Parts: sequence; C-alpha cells; structure tokens
Amino acid sequence: MLFHAMAGRLERSDIVLEFLTIMRSAPILPLLLRPAQDLLVRAGVDLTPDWVRTILGLNGHGLHPWEAEVIRHAGAFADRLVLASNPAVQACGRMRLPADYLYVHRSAVA
Repeated sequence: MLFHAMAGRLERSDIVLEFLTIMRSAPILPLLLRPAQDLLVRAGVDLTPDWVRTILGLNGHGLHPWEAEVIRHAGAFADRLVLASNPAVQACGRMRLPADYLYVHRSAVA
C-alpha cells in the first residue's frame, strides 16, 4: 500500500544506483560471507515490486531465477540455525525454555 501511495512521487535517481553500489562493496558482512553480499543486495532489489523497479530503473539489478532458488534455500536453512546470539533463543532462555523451543515443530494438538 505504501508503494502505491508513493507511486506519483517515485522517480529514477542515480542516488539509488549509487546506494546499491555502496551496499555491494561496503564490508558489512563477516569476511567469510562477503562473497554473498552482492547476491543479498540483489535479493533485496528482487523484493521490490516489478512496477517500482521499472520506475526506479532497477530492472536487471535483481536475481536470476536460479539465484532466487539458492537464496530461498539459504534463508530456510538460516531460519533454523539455533544461535545463542539470536534474540529468539535468548528470549527462550529467559523463559527457561529449551534454546530450540521456537524452532521445533509442535503439533497444535498435544
């Protein structure tokens, strides 16, 4: 709804492309994950509706179909990693629940 509300005010700008270049090259991720940074930036572009990408001149800056599939699988895997630094895991600890409590599929009927 927000994109549609702003549609009349959206316009192509080199600033958007400059921002994407910065996000691709800035050392944001840990060293081992940096090769995936460009892929993740393009995944972010891919989340933008097609018509908005057209207005902003971002067509061709998203993912190839096979890359989208890789990102989907990587996201599903990452979503199931039980890391002590994860806020959900920390919340489970504060409630004296097992660290993987939110990650284990539980039937709605016991």
